[in-house]
Amino acid sequence: MWKQSHCKKGSRPLDKDLSLLVEEVDFEDVDLDENIEEENLDWVDDRARETWVKYKECLVNKYGKEQCKHPKSVDKDLWIQASGGIKKGKVYGLSNVSDSYTHGRQNPEIERLNKVIDELVKEKDEEKERMDGVIEGLAAENETIRNRMENFERMLKVMAQGGQSSS
Repeated sequence: MWKQSHCKKGSRPLDKDLSLLVEEVDFEDVDLDENIEEENLDWVDDRARETWVKYKECLVNKYGKEQCKHPKSVDKDLWIQASGGIKKGKVYGLSNVSDSYTHGRQNPEIERLNKVIDELVKEKDEEKERMDGVIEGLAAENETIRNRMENFERMLKVMAQGGQSSS
């Protein structure tokens, strides 16, 4: 799709397929990976061409020369590398990059801190469970004490009534 959106009309991969169609395009039948002569592409600007060339080089370096081994969807890590990296949360050709992608995979320090946060949250949850158990135990003990106090009060009333009737 990069070629389709960054090449001039007439040299784009789908131009010849779209010109033959009368109704609608079934994109599952369109072979976007077909060998389009790279030299016949008329790029909208040099940066678009250079980014595409760098991305293809990155794919070859990572997956080998056989295109069948290259991923069908964009390899975001390679695209970020080829396009010059993330700048202000954006990547050339991808626009905004999700926070989890930018922060989770790009910066090992942030990844490490996220793990520390996860561990602290887990410890806090475990401590909360322990405290909930302590509170339940105290509530049960409080109920027992309250029952004993009520029994003492009844006994005192009985004793007080017994002492009044004998006088």
